[in-house]
Amino acid sequence: MPRNLTAPAALVVSLCLGLPAHAAAAAPPLPPVLQLNSLGVVAQNPVIDMRDGTQSALFNGRSIWTFGDTAMSLPGIDGTHWDDNSLSWTTDLDASHGIALDRDLVDSTGAPREYLPYTQAEQVFNFTHDAAHCTAQPCGAELAMWSAQAVADAARDRLLLFYVEIARIGGQPNWKEIGAGIAVYTPGSGIARPIENSGSATPTLMWSGSEAGYIGGSVIAGGYLYSYGCTPQWIVMDCRLARVPLAAALDKSQWVYYAGRDNWSGNEADAVTVFQGGAAGNSVFYVPYLGEFMAIYSQPFTDQIMYRVAYQPWGPWSDAGLLFTGAAGWQGNFDYAAFAHTEFAAPDGHIQYVTYVQDTGPLEQQIPLTQIVFGDPAAGGMRR
Repeated sequence: MPRNLTAPAALVVSLCLGLPAHAAAAAPPLPPVLQLNSLGVVAQNPVIDMRDGTQSALFNGRSIWTFGDTAMSLPGIDGTHWDDNSLSWTTDLDASHGIALDRDLVDSTGAPREYLPYTQAEQVFNFTHDAAHCTAQPCGAELAMWSAQAVADAARDRLLLFYVEIARIGGQPNWKEIGAGIAVYTPGSGIARPIENSGSATPTLMWSGSEAGYIGGSVIAGGYLYSYGCTPQWIVMDCRLARVPLAAALDKSQWVYYAGRDNWSGNEADAVTVFQGGAAGNSVFYVPYLGEFMAIYSQPFTDQIMYRVAYQPWGPWSDAGLLFTGAAGWQGNFDYAAFAHTEFAAPDGHIQYVTYVQDTGPLEQQIPLTQIVFGDPAAGGMRR
């Protein structure tokens, strides 16, 4: 049965977040966009030809970026030019003249390497299906992990690294989602994938089977971690919401799902759509000068980058507005994976930095960077 958040409890949550008590009544107006400044592309290791994902978080003074599929001109220690995920960072938090990711997680050859560790069972599966020495059909099949949002938990000195695990066959465009999980980086201990379902076929996954994976963006508010799970519905992405005390983020039994009308349920099947979001995820973050939350994402099957606002993580969310239109991709391929990188933002949030992924050729991509200056809707301001 859904757990009900009573009206007084909802008021307490709003006050803890510093939100107006009338927040649940209606969505706020979109803030106007006063200025857009193109800052070129994010500078990366020159051996990287393409990679997507592009989400980031500030952790211990570093802007840490996680990526999905990564193609390289330099082969890694395994002799391939491909990683299923990769990681870079920078300590320069002034993005006003661009962003340069000047550090990479690399292997002993100096090539970027994957950062998410495999279980023994996953390693055996990939080895026995590897096209180079295949002993199990179908040859070329693999289990791979793609990056999603990164969330800094400063109080516990850890970085939560959300990911999705997929099954695919090399050379084929289709893939199957197995489930989603949360890896943990702890300084001095490295990155681990905690056991969530001991004895199951997917012991490290937080969500699997018929459950949505809540890897479509996260925001911390009032001691809670709120995470969005988005699933495709034809040409839109329906996004639901889950929350957990941040301290208990790795305890699945403490996750609850927004079931509408201030109800939270321990059953993921009760979750309702709170907004329609973007291709490859969303950035959701708090904007201090507005006293509101903002979501930024790529509109599926377009080059448009959109935004919405709400007083609370569960909404009601405003209608989407066009933030800007990205540059056209190679052979008309649509841009995707638009994310805000709030560690570079102005302290009050009125200046934000947004990237997206643009195809520039076969297995070639770049990450354009745009600076956005927002106005205050209450004070007026010119819209584009």
